Amino acid sequence: MGRGAVGPPSRYSRRVVANVDRLRKSRGLTVGELINRAGMTKSYYQSRAGFSLPYNTNDIEALAAALDVTPEELASPESAPRVQVRVPAGPVADRVRRLIASHAASESDLIAHLENLDPRSAESARGLLEATTHTVVLDEEVLRLITEWADVPLEYLTDDTDEALTERTEAELELREAMREAGARSIQFRALGQMSPDALRAIAQSLRGRPPAP
Repeated sequence: MGRGAVGPPSRYSRRVVANVDRLRKSRGLTVGELINRAGMTKSYYQSRAGFSLPYNTNDIEALAAALDVTPEELASPESAPRVQVRVPAGPVADRVRRLIASHAASESDLIAHLENLDPRSAESARGLLEATTHTVVLDEEVLRLITEWADVPLEYLTDDTDEALTERTEAELELREAMREAGARSIQFRALGQMSPDALRAIAQSLRGRPPAP
């Protein structure tokens, strides 16, 4: 049976690909030299390096041998550098501001939180929120830290094509705001289980004293 389409690359996948590229460059190898050593075709390698398909364990072993490292070193996210990603500045910044508003916080509150954790991430977040260009390159770690702070999935900031995840997340944010208005201090979204976005919005509307929309 054929394998279905894969979703967007995970943070781990991005870091493994970045680690392969870092080790290749540190050894002075071209891509052609690396894939010849690893016994891969150019199209096979490019599909993995471009995130169309993930590396499997055989790939990791072959690349590790070609790079003269252990498979464990190659596949360890901790050994990979921080990943720089290019994102659409406007849409991602708007989502970050949506998260900030859901916490009844300010941009300076978020920046201060990030400063305490990682000054580089704070600088990346500031650059995103102040961007005047269509796209911006930032450290992917800042997106993880922001979504952890906001208690939402990382994919809310990294994958705007997942409409189902976006709808559920924004319904949860609406419920959070309604609960805060009703006097609740906080809510852990993981405790909501598999409630649908419509159900979450109905609860939010009920808390605000309005009947659910038809």
